[in-house]
Amino acid sequence: MKRAVIGVAAVVALVLASTALAGYQYAPPRQWTPGAGAGSTFSSNWLANNFRTYGSGTDKTVTFIRNTTYGWYNTKRGTSDYLETYAPFDGTYKAHCVSHSYFWGSCNVR
Repeated sequence: MKRAVIGVAAVVALVLASTALAGYQYAPPRQWTPGAGAGSTFSSNWLANNFRTYGSGTDKTVTFIRNTTYGWYNTKRGTSDYLETYAPFDGTYKAHCVSHSYFWGSCNVR
């Protein structure tokens, strides 16, 4: 019985660790329109923010928004199918993405 409990705990730990590395999808795949945006919750643990699209040539922005000033930090705008930016080291931020054209895509943070 004790081995079974240890085995279950090990499996749960591996699942949680792999989920943490994979990240959190705060805007699941959908049709984006110009001006549409999405944001994650505020956290001091975010490492990177990315916008994935199905094909390149679509204009989009990824950034981090600070919880005290609401300023945008490490903002990137581009047309590649994978656009990523990294969180500043200090403070609490939320990941944010904005579309500037029509396309299918998703926003993720890790």
